[in-house]
Amino acid sequence: PMKPRVAILLAVLAAFCFAGLESKVTEYDLANGLDVIIYVDSSAPVVSTTVFYQVGAYDEPTGKTGISHMLEHMTFKHTDRYKPGQFARIVRAAGGEENGFTATYYTGFYETFAKDRWELSLELEAARMSSCRFEDDVFQPERKVVTEEWRLGENRPTSKLWKVYEATAYIAHPLGVPVIGWKHDIDNYTCEAVADWYHLHYNPANAVLVIAGDVRPEEVKARVKKHFGRLKGKPVKRADFYDLEPPQQSERSIILHRNTQAPAMLIGYHVPGIRNKEFYTAEVLEAILVQGRTSRLYQALVTRTGLATWVGGGDYTTRDPGLFTIYITPKSEKDIPEISQVIEQELTKLKTELVTDHEFAKVQNQVLAQDVFDQDDISDMAYFLARCQITAGSWRFLEQYPDQIRKVTKAQVQEFCRHYFKTDNRTTALLLPKKEEK
Repeated sequence: PMKPRVAILLAVLAAFCFAGLESKVTEYDLANGLDVIIYVDSSAPVVSTTVFYQVGAYDEPTGKTGISHMLEHMTFKHTDRYKPGQFARIVRAAGGEENGFTATYYTGFYETFAKDRWELSLELEAARMSSCRFEDDVFQPERKVVTEEWRLGENRPTSKLWKVYEATAYIAHPLGVPVIGWKHDIDNYTCEAVADWYHLHYNPANAVLVIAGDVRPEEVKARVKKHFGRLKGKPVKRADFYDLEPPQQSERSIILHRNTQAPAMLIGYHVPGIRNKEFYTAEVLEAILVQGRTSRLYQALVTRTGLATWVGGGDYTTRDPGLFTIYITPKSEKDIPEISQVIEQELTKLKTELVTDHEFAKVQNQVLAQDVFDQDDISDMAYFLARCQITAGSWRFLEQYPDQIRKVTKAQVQEFCRHYFKTDNRTTALLLPKKEEK
């Protein structure tokens, strides 16, 4: 158990870090609509630049699933200024690191450089935002790369399990669609369609730019205006699917048979999104139930009974109502019925008995401490600021988060479990070894 002094220290540390967040942040908009956030941290002579576009799997119509991810790949290839492959070589030559990623609600890019050369990231990202070129002789090979990425995911049993689990749990919401897209759509993208998606979504008025690290705000403002001020912005109206998913009326389950020796279980319950105060209750409950070796299900299934080799999961909600998911790696297929029984017993305990004061204080501090640790890496901090700006509507979500966690009560945790951990609200996905057909 966590020693009282450690628990107090973590709580004080979390309060101190987040209380000082506003003094480190400068936010403003360029005339073209670009949302700019500057985060000053001089603890190391590095600067991380992050650009998030408000486009992802959330925005893709039927027949074009995964097109945001395909576009992300193409934006590394060719601009009016940089030839294919030159982008990555420039970053490496300057001793930096860079990457891109696509998610449900956004597409993001970042570079991290030493403080004396960070302006290079603005040059690169302004070119990506305004002058990507789309040529079929570059597009066709890159589509093969994406197809291979899709194939690897299909052949990875646990990746496939997650995909069928989410597709089963959601019948209407885009969260049921894989970010990489469905194979049929990947096969049928055209270079022209990807270019159209780019011209619709990649512009200053649909982006958040975060510069985090050892910088001075006035100097950053001048450099941002130099590289982005001339670009034209056009706001993009985004559909809001927050309440699209209908309430689940009965239990859903699916079994996936694959060539694997390790079975796996996913058990999920639909839970509220970020606009609901119960979002914070789910964050605390995650620490109680599935996070870490001291969590209730890890103790019950791994430590005490040895029925499983791993337990994890949590509240996979970043904006719209999502899934509270329990992930288990059973020791063997024959143990699955008993594992299900133990999980049900632990959930029943949470519904009928209040969490003890000691356990509750411990997990609240664990949640707060994790957010403090997330600030240790400057690129992570840039990521969280940009993500919150898009998914929560403001980076201030980070600032308000500790107070909201502290407001969660034991009674609220109990009521949450009673309301959402119901059989009719449950989706179960099993990964089992493929049996030879006789």
